[in-house]
Amino acid sequence: MKNVILVGMMSSGKSTLGKKLARLLNYRFVDLDKLIEKDQQSDIPTLFAQKGEHYFREVESRLLKEQGSQQGIVLASGGGTPCFHDNMDFIKKMGVSVFLDVPAANLAKRIRSHGKDDRPILSGATSLEETLQSKIDDRLPFYTQADIVIKGEVEASQLLEILHPLL
Repeated sequence: MKNVILVGMMSSGKSTLGKKLARLLNYRFVDLDKLIEKDQQSDIPTLFAQKGEHYFREVESRLLKEQGSQQGIVLASGGGTPCFHDNMDFIKKMGVSVFLDVPAANLAKRIRSHGKDDRPILSGATSLEETLQSKIDDRLPFYTQADIVIKGEVEASQLLEILHPLL
């Protein structure tokens, strides 16, 4: 019973797909961002504003590693999680990693339709799509280390078929 860890940019569908996949597998769903908010008793934008990104990444890495002893989970990582503190190496040891590779234009559309300004890493961006593409370019060397790369949209049932031989 290997864990499944979803990586990718914000709004790539890690939480939405992760919840559905966990139900299909009869696994427990874990959202790393929600764990951080619970642990810190603060939402992520406030945490970024008050304590800074470095502190946030330390907490994120600690909580990720605390999940390493769990079995039978689908974990939605934060968008930047794989890029700090050797987290991608840890993710790969923790289970089967899946990179949800969604184009910047699609991410921008999803973020705009979400309607909330809760993405501190994007604050002050003049062009949302260009900022997202820059982040994707920076993070690709980490994301592409995932065991499976899914380009574009995928249903949970399709992902389950792809994952089945690896679980």
